[in-house]
Amino acid sequence: MKLGGLIRPAKTMRAGGTEYPLLSMTMRNGLVPQGEKFKKRVAGADLSQYKVVQNGQLVVGFPIDEAVLAFQRSIPAGIVSPAYAVWDVIDKAALDPLYLERFLRSPIAIAYYLAKLQGSTARRRSLPNPVFLDMEVPLPPLDEQRRIAAILDKAAELRTKRRQAITHLDALTQSIFHSMFGSIASTAVLSDAVTHLTGGKNLIGADDSRNPYRVLKISAVTSGRYLEGESKPLPDAYAPHLDHVVRTGDVIISRANTTELVGASALVTSTNGNSVLPDKLWRAVPSSNADPRFLLATLQSPTVRAEMSRRSTGSGGSMKNISKPKLLSVPIALPPLEHQQTFATRIAAVERLKENHRKHLTELDTLFASLQHRAFKGEL
Repeated sequence: MKLGGLIRPAKTMRAGGTEYPLLSMTMRNGLVPQGEKFKKRVAGADLSQYKVVQNGQLVVGFPIDEAVLAFQRSIPAGIVSPAYAVWDVIDKAALDPLYLERFLRSPIAIAYYLAKLQGSTARRRSLPNPVFLDMEVPLPPLDEQRRIAAILDKAAELRTKRRQAITHLDALTQSIFHSMFGSIASTAVLSDAVTHLTGGKNLIGADDSRNPYRVLKISAVTSGRYLEGESKPLPDAYAPHLDHVVRTGDVIISRANTTELVGASALVTSTNGNSVLPDKLWRAVPSSNADPRFLLATLQSPTVRAEMSRRSTGSGGSMKNISKPKLLSVPIALPPLEHQQTFATRIAAVERLKENHRKHLTELDTLFASLQHRAFKGEL
């Protein structure tokens, strides 16, 4: 059945002077009140023109190919940006909202969105309503819809629990760091723990480049893990300077990013030897009196992260920079090496647990994708 036979534009009212919870759009968790999830930046303090969304209404935001959509089911009513479209289900006796939400986030639906969006900037545009509503939605009987939604919800719940476990282990790392070193005064500076701090060049080659070297993206470190796959091709004839090539044991630091992410860092525990630095990433080589894992935990500690954000400069809020002198002069604690190594041993055990969870999460992601494909092909 066409999507247009299942939903219709909702008649929404504006918030006006009434106080409503601000709803945040999240890809994994749907619509949730802002205070229960995270701080959401808005263009201004005036939310009077925001749309009021009732419980049970579908909200679709963009870029739609990233599945930024959800049914509002957390509270009786809340508000969303006027840029979002709000829809009513025409007949809830024939359509399970959770089934429709799962379908609209499925690879089948996303493939439809992408096929209808043309050009490099189209990903940031909405689909016209007639095109959106022209999408075919497989519609089995209501009981079958509920069964499919329940299976996919259970699989999604397992993925969420794995992610939460990894998040808890990340917090454990900082807890151990604070427990061991929180009372030590910051009498050293970062330059005391680093012997070499080098940035690269921002060069990008064609997609079919045969250059074995690839340049890292900033996203290679923003998660706190070194993700070597986050890279771009370099020009065919470009031969990188040896100092720009990433090595095992390096701590990679982002010198330019948003205020929250400037100074984001990750430890290179392994590398293929073909990854090179862009101009916005530095490779820090720990000195002989600094353990790499200790150095990483120091850079990721809330105190040091806040100091790096404070020292960063930039005219806009979207991109900040921290200079090399300002970074190297950030105060840090530098305990004896043997204490750092004790910390590193403990953290290595935590990292093994995290790696195990990541492995299982990857397996769950693969299973979930398979279940989605089968569910909406009538094979589940």
